[in-house]
Parts: sequence; C-alpha cells; structure tokens
Amino acid sequence: MNTTYLSLEIKRIVRSPQFTVFTIGMPLAMFLLFGSIFGKLVAPNGLASNVQTMINLAAYGASGGALFTGTRVAQERTDGWQRQLRLTPMRGPGYLVVKVLSAMAVALPVLVVLFLAGLATGVEMTAAQWLLVLGSLWLGVLPFAVLGLAIGLFGKGDTVGAVTGALMMPLGMLGGLWIPLWVLPDWMASLARFFPTYWLGRIGLEPLAHQGGMLLAALVLLGWLVVPALIVVRRFRLDTARL
Repeated sequence: MNTTYLSLEIKRIVRSPQFTVFTIGMPLAMFLLFGSIFGKLVAPNGLASNVQTMINLAAYGASGGALFTGTRVAQERTDGWQRQLRLTPMRGPGYLVVKVLSAMAVALPVLVVLFLAGLATGVEMTAAQWLLVLGSLWLGVLPFAVLGLAIGLFGKGDTVGAVTGALMMPLGMLGGLWIPLWVLPDWMASLARFFPTYWLGRIGLEPLAHQGGMLLAALVLLGWLVVPALIVVRRFRLDTARL
C-alpha cells in the first residue's frame, strides 16, 4: 500500500468545503439543536439524554463521512483516474485499502469534534468511558467505509453524492440517531433494527448503558461489512477487466 497516496487522499478530503459543511457542520448543528431539546431528559437506559444524543449524532456524522468517500471513487472512475493508476506500481488491492483507510481517517475528526462539543455543553463521562466510546464508534464505522466504496464503484461522479446524501436521511432518522427512539412510536423502534446505524449507535452506547447485546450488534455490523466487501471485490475486478 502506498502511504504517500493515502496521505494525499486524506488531505484532499479534509480540504474539501463539503467535508467541513456536511460531514462535520451538519451533525454538530443537529447535536446543538437536539441536545437543547432533549438535554434535560433521562433515557430509559438511565443515561442523560444529552449523552445519548451526542453519541448518536457522532455515530451519524462519522458514518456519513465514511460513506461520502465513495463520491471520490465514482468521480475517479468517471475521470479515468483508475486507468492512470494502473500505470503506477500500485495494484488494485492497494487502491481499495487506501480508500477504506481514508474513509476511516475522515471519520475520526468528526467523532472528536462532536465529543468536544459534548464536553463543552456539559456531557460528563470518565476518561475511560470517553476513550471506549470513541474507539467503539470508530471501529464500528468500518462497514460504512466499505459500503461507501461499493456505492462509488457502481455510481457516476455527478450522481453518487446525491444518492449518498439521500441514503443518509433514512439511515439517520429511521436508524434512531436523529431523535431518541424512546420518544417515538414502538413500530419505529422495531424498524430501526434493520438499519446499520442503529447497531452502530448501540455499540457506542454500550460502554455506558451496559444493556447487553454487544455481540449481536457486532455480528450485524460484520454482516454489513462482509457483503459490501464481496460486492466491492467483484465490481472492481469487472471494472479492471474493462480497462
């Protein structure tokens, strides 16, 4: 894997205005809004609502940041960049690994910014809890990075951004990350279990809520990792064969 290319890829993403506005700015604004609305309530799991809101919207922002890296893949396919890479020492697997790692790298500052906002607005956790939640969410973003790569390999540069943006709305709202599920109808809580964002939120909350089901959440996210990964490998081979 070419570390220089990975470093360049991360810099290109972070310097993009879309990264600041949509990947960080939108989840941050939503946290400040929903935190002020639900902040004084106590969730059924015993957590202060502002804590749960911060974790959920950090999960939403990080997963969205990972998904949106697929837009660069689609644009590179459209521009013929993948064809140019074949003239370099980098092989196909290295290209895919760089894209996934860059998506993971993009997700980390989103988590940090949301956590700093939570700290500034009165969210209280021990140092160990902060680190456990951060690590759990960051590792849980991996399936979204691979899913974003799969979307990018199937789409075109001028449409993937819109498709991903449209996808993030149900993932956030119906996955229970925008509004706490305990204030919504029971049928929405049941529906949320079909969305990977729900399980990402569960993993983030587990170091605090201790509700159990961590293994189930990990297995569900593993499924969301393996299936897109198989699709990515198959699609990339087909793309390479056409070049």
